[in-house]
Parts: sequence; structure tokens; C-alpha cells
Amino acid sequence: MNPNDALIGYTDLIQRTDTFIRKNAFWILGLGLIAGIGRFIQEGGSGAISSSTQIILDIGVNTARLLTVFIIIGKGSLQNGLSAIAKIFRLTKAKWVSIWDNIKRNFSGNYLALLVNFIIYTLIAVIINIGLFILLDHTAFLEWLKSNQLLSPFASKWPVLLLLKNISIIPFTLVFEVLIVSWIVEKNKMTEQ
Repeated sequence: MNPNDALIGYTDLIQRTDTFIRKNAFWILGLGLIAGIGRFIQEGGSGAISSSTQIILDIGVNTARLLTVFIIIGKGSLQNGLSAIAKIFRLTKAKWVSIWDNIKRNFSGNYLALLVNFIIYTLIAVIINIGLFILLDHTAFLEWLKSNQLLSPFASKWPVLLLLKNISIIPFTLVFEVLIVSWIVEKNKMTEQ
């Protein structure tokens, strides 16, 4: 490995994910809430809806997710994220070859640290998912929501589960995945958040 190659620590990407979410909480959690409310309604959390409403909500959910990805790519700026995506379509063959070389170099020199970061991410995701299922399956939370008319009396746990996932593990996953891909393709440096 070249001494100029970037090294990544065993928890760097997890820490950078956390830092990014904290710095951009308004956008990340706000867009997650929009997606979560859309999924809540789609899954019958407020009662039955028409197929045209389903389609409109799906467009809204996917738009919120795309905007989240663009903001992450732009390091907190939607405009910078859109600009970075547009630049992909203007890359020359030489630039693509350079990017591929960066991917090979960054991955081969850091595969163990990348694996550890991924394992830590997986453990966090599993713990959050188990916690959400415990909350909805083994507590009176759903009944409380129904008794206070915050959830349709005929709804299952899925509307609430998808709402909670859209403001917790899904944004965490999007940030982690975009940061890991960004780090792998960048040239010899860890992006600062």
C-alpha cells in the first residue's frame, strides 16, 4: 500500500454518519418525517385511501428520499448534491478510469476497517429494529395510539413501524451508505463533514 493512501479508522464512517446527521438534523429528519407520514397513510394508519392517493403519496415518499440522498452527496447542501450528480454525466473516460483506480486502492487498503464499520452499522440497525418491534409487539403503545385516535382502530402495527423507521434507521442507513460509497470513490482522503 502506498504511504499516501488514506486510511480509515474502525469506527470513522459510523462517527461521520452520526456527525452528519447531527449537523443536518433538520433536513435529514424532516425529510424522513415526510416519508414516514406518507408510509403511515399508505399503510392505513388513518384509514383506507384511494389508489390515486397511494400513487401521490408514493411520489412524495420517493421524492423525500431522493432529496435526502442529494443533500448527503452535497455534504449538507441540496444544490451541491444536484451539481455533483450532474457532474457524473460529464466525466471523461480517463476520469472513470481514475475513479476505478481510487475504488481499488481505497478498498484494498482499508477492507478490514470498512468491514468493521459495516458490522457496527449492522449491529446498530438490528438493535433499532428489534427495539421498534418490541415497542409495537410487547407494549400497549399501539392500543394507546388507537384509544387516543392517533391510529385507525383497524390498523396493524405497520403504519407506526414504517413511520418510526423513516425517522430512525432509514435516514441512518442512507447517510451511512452514501458516505461509505463517497469515501471509496474519492481520491486518498476522508471527506470532512
